[in-house]
Amino acid sequence: MINVGFIGAGEIAWTHAAALAEVPEARLVVVTDALAEKAGNLAHKYGAKTAVDLDELLRFPGLDFVYILTPPAVHAQQIIAVAQAGLPMLCEKPLTMTLEEADQAISAAKQARVPVMTGLTHRYHPLAARAKELLENGELGDFVAAWSHRLTSLDVQPGSWLSSRALGGGMALQYALHDLDWECWLGGDVAQISAQEAHTNPRIDIEDNLWALLQFRNGGSGSVGVSWSAQHSHTERGLIGSRGNLRIINQKRLVGRTSEGKNLEIDLGDDYDWFDVFVRESRDAISQLSHAEPFRISVEDGRNALEISLAVQRAAITHQLVPLPLKVMPEWEKNA
Repeated sequence: MINVGFIGAGEIAWTHAAALAEVPEARLVVVTDALAEKAGNLAHKYGAKTAVDLDELLRFPGLDFVYILTPPAVHAQQIIAVAQAGLPMLCEKPLTMTLEEADQAISAAKQARVPVMTGLTHRYHPLAARAKELLENGELGDFVAAWSHRLTSLDVQPGSWLSSRALGGGMALQYALHDLDWECWLGGDVAQISAQEAHTNPRIDIEDNLWALLQFRNGGSGSVGVSWSAQHSHTERGLIGSRGNLRIINQKRLVGRTSEGKNLEIDLGDDYDWFDVFVRESRDAISQLSHAEPFRISVEDGRNALEISLAVQRAAITHQLVPLPLKVMPEWEKNA
C-alpha cells in the first residue's frame, strides 16, 4: 500500500483525491493546507489525518508519496522541501513559475535522487494517447502539423490566484500549457513561436484568450487557441501526417483516415467524463512507484512544457517572434 500525502486542499486536490480513491494500491493518509478548515474537510472525506504545515506532513509516519496541489508560485520551494525529505512526488502543472525555479527544483531532486512526476494529465486522455500511438507506429506517416483549440467560459474570480499572472502564470501556464505540451509530445522540439492574446474581462488582470503558432525543428507546425470567454464551448484537436490525418472532437470522438484508405474512428460516448484522465494518471503514478520504475512523465517534461508556455506568453506580450530555447528571463517578465 502506497501512503500518499497532499500539499494543498483546493478544488484540484478534491479531484485528485477522488481519483486516488479509485486506485486500490494507494490511500490518502495526510493533508495540509494554509487554510486548516479546507485540509480538515478533505481529510475527513477520505479518512486521512491533517498536518498543520508542510514540515509536519513530511514527518508523517509511513508517508511514501506526495502530491503538490498548490498555486504554482510556491511549487519550487515545496518541490525542494519534499526532495530534501527524500520523498517521491507528483507536482501539478505548471512545474514552477520560472525556468530558474524549475532548474533549482530539478537540481534538488537529482541531488536527493528523488523522482518527480509532472501532472500533464492530457497525455492520459485515451484519444490524445491514441493519436500519439498512430503517429509513432507510422500509420499517419511523418508529422506535418497539429492543432488544439479549447474554447470555454470560465468564471475566474477577481482576487483569486488564478486571475493573477504573478501568482498563477496567466492563461499560458494555467490552460494552454496542456495543449502546447500535447503538440510538442507529437512534434518534438520547437524552433520558434508567435502568439497573440486578448483581455476581454476587465475584472481580472490576465488574458482570457490566447492564440499561438509553433514552428517545429522538424519542419512541422502547430497552432493552439484557447479561450475562457467563449459562451458556446467547443474543443477540437487534430493531427496531420504525411500519410493520414485525424481529428478529436470535444474530447469524445476520434475520426480520421490514412492514405491506404483505413478509416479511423473511436467513440468514447457522450457520457465520457474527463475525470477518467486523473484516474489513469494516479494509476500510472502508483504503478510506476510500486515497481520502482521511472515516471512516464518526468520533471524534465514539466520543464519543457513550462518553457514552451513561457515562450508563448513572451511572444503574446511583446508581439515578437520568440526563438527557443529561451534565454534569460527579462525583468518585465519576472515582475509581470
